[in-house]
Amino acid sequence: MLSQDRGIYQPISEINVTPFVDVLLVLLVVFMITAPLFTKAIDVQLPQENLRSSTVKDARKLIISVNRNGRYYIEGRRYPTHKLLQKLIEWKERNPQNTAFIRADKRATVGHITSLMVMLKNNGISRLGLLVEDKKP
Repeated sequence: MLSQDRGIYQPISEINVTPFVDVLLVLLVVFMITAPLFTKAIDVQLPQENLRSSTVKDARKLIISVNRNGRYYIEGRRYPTHKLLQKLIEWKERNPQNTAFIRADKRATVGHITSLMVMLKNNGISRLGLLVEDKKP
């Protein structure tokens, strides 16, 4: 665009950020809608137990999924062991009194679950829970 100042046209060197902000807001809405679906997308068959009440209600809880191959996931994203450790330390600093939940496939080995529990315990996360599926009568 050109602006006229005292009869001379000069270029305007301002960036119009309105379209950029519009695109960012649309992307934000899309990610807010799809983010809760990521935890359900991991193929994990939970053991079944008779439950009396729902235990996970707080969004600040950490849920670590372990698939049958022993791979670790948090919020649908896969973490190798060394990066999982960094993520756990960051979460512990933000949420010192909260519980971490392990959502393990029933076909996962005890070794994978135990090593995860030891890793959590060694990094100061001593409040642990295991998630199971409610057994339908």
